[in-house]
Amino acid sequence: MDSDKRFLIFGIVGGFVALVAIFGYASMGYVRPFNIFWPEEVRQTLEFRNVDGKTVVVGTVGNAGTNPSLIMRTGDYSYIITIINKDTIPHRLYVDGVNASTKLLQPDEDDVIIIRSRHDTKFNYYDVADGTKLLGTIQVVHVIPLDKLEANKK
Repeated sequence: MDSDKRFLIFGIVGGFVALVAIFGYASMGYVRPFNIFWPEEVRQTLEFRNVDGKTVVVGTVGNAGTNPSLIMRTGDYSYIITIINKDTIPHRLYVDGVNASTKLLQPDEDDVIIIRSRHDTKFNYYDVADGTKLLGTIQVVHVIPLDKLEANKK
């Protein structure tokens, strides 16, 4: 009878550990497309390039085009931008309004900046390595969940 009690206790403890492990695995975003406990983050990648003798940034991950207009939303969200220098001269990306900038990027170097905003606004981003050259904008917008939008229509 003593071995039956031990088996039962090990079974309960093992089941609890397995439940915690499954919950932890699922909460890290491996089962769902987003993390349950951590704030959402959006990742973008921009590359400095020389196109026809002009310095531009090209969106390679999360956006497309030359000197793209980036869009992020307000709230507790992190907008993470990886900047890679694919040009032959140094560059430095600077975002006004939040005073975020990369280090001086030598060719084939990269850096990351993180932007957050609680208010609708618009930021310009520049290459400030050689003067101040406007490259594009980051638009911060307030997003309303669809269920709240439909409730306001009624």
